[in-house]
Amino acid sequence: MDIANWLSSLSENRWPILPATAVEVRQMLSLPGDRIVFSELANLTLSDPFLLLDLMRLVGASRALQRSEAHPTVEQMLMMLGLEVITARYRQIPALSTVHGKLDQEVVDAVGDWLGRSRVAAFIIKEWLAITGEYKVEDCFIAALVYNLPACLYLIYRNRIPGGPLLHEVSDVFALDYPKIVEQFIQRMPLPSGLLGTLGAGPVNRRKQLLKLAIATANAVDQGWWRPQWNIGIEAAAKLIGCRVDDAQQVVQQAILQVARHPRALGYTYPARAYLYIPGPFPERNKQDEVASLTGEQQLEKALLESLRHLANDIQFERIMFLRYDQPSHSLKMRYQIGLEDNHPLRKHIVALEPGSFFALLTSRPQSFHAPASTRAQLARKYQDEFFTHLGEGHFACMSVFSGHKLAGVFFVDNYRSNKAIDDDTYHRFKETVFRVSQLTF
Repeated sequence: MDIANWLSSLSENRWPILPATAVEVRQMLSLPGDRIVFSELANLTLSDPFLLLDLMRLVGASRALQRSEAHPTVEQMLMMLGLEVITARYRQIPALSTVHGKLDQEVVDAVGDWLGRSRVAAFIIKEWLAITGEYKVEDCFIAALVYNLPACLYLIYRNRIPGGPLLHEVSDVFALDYPKIVEQFIQRMPLPSGLLGTLGAGPVNRRKQLLKLAIATANAVDQGWWRPQWNIGIEAAAKLIGCRVDDAQQVVQQAILQVARHPRALGYTYPARAYLYIPGPFPERNKQDEVASLTGEQQLEKALLESLRHLANDIQFERIMFLRYDQPSHSLKMRYQIGLEDNHPLRKHIVALEPGSFFALLTSRPQSFHAPASTRAQLARKYQDEFFTHLGEGHFACMSVFSGHKLAGVFFVDNYRSNKAIDDDTYHRFKETVFRVSQLTF
């Protein structure tokens, strides 16, 4: 997908706000003009990043503001535009709602989740800066709310839940690092250019470092508070702030709870739910009675998606594919993937399970295969399968998946960007994860 065309289509449309926000907007605007307080309207705007986006697009069109590269507060933006202009604009803004075949409820909930993470990041950076003695923090607060907006609009645009980390998929689809996508988003919508000084490239200072750590901490809350990779960011923030790690962690906890206690959408409570997960390989999201009511096929799909998330987030493979077995054609077809470019030939490649072929042997029973770079080259020469010619170089691992006694498909993983080797411990974790799929769907 072309980033310029996509951003152009975003800028041509007005995007809705959360339903609960729309209700409160209507209630506030129904008051007489002399009873509408700009500070309260500003807090309402900050409670929903989509409403903030709508305001900032209006302000971002100001040439004077773009020249000054200023960092106005939301209250200053409202006062600069005036109550009459704001009232007219806010009254016309639509509310986000499901549309059959175009926007599903699970996608709306996911959007709420990522907007909620933005709010968590905003409160984290606000309090971390307060510990350092800085109280003029709204530029960082706003930047935290803006950061996830391109990803949220991508969810609405695609109307599906990614199999892996959302920001990784957005980055892969546009073949561009996510921070660069945010920069172009700010420029093309357009939003106040002062945001580029906070979120864009340029000199790095403590504020920008803490903002980056706050966003990363909030966005990765579902990876598990007990995992070292999640706590590393908080420990780094504590060093920058000059406080105890426990104090920095307390800020994160309070931010998560504050967002959950004042939800604009159900998704605002998801970071708190994720924070309550108990230590383990990966959290079980579904209640037992919900799982029991699912068909075998539905259980398999849920198990596959959860395994994809674990392989990407926790084991951190750079490319993950699940090839689903198609019985009528006796072949493997791409079902889920993380890390494949939009035009990669493997997206449409069909693996025929011809007798004696590598994948026919692999799928003959539940088993796994670990191939270092040299073995990968030998396989390509021996089996003459186009699948191997499209892979590149480096280690890979794969494993067949059976649901009961029936072949479901094949998981394939590698680190195609860095060519990082898959050591024995990582390979064991991969097998353990994929084996769990068969256990959950038996």
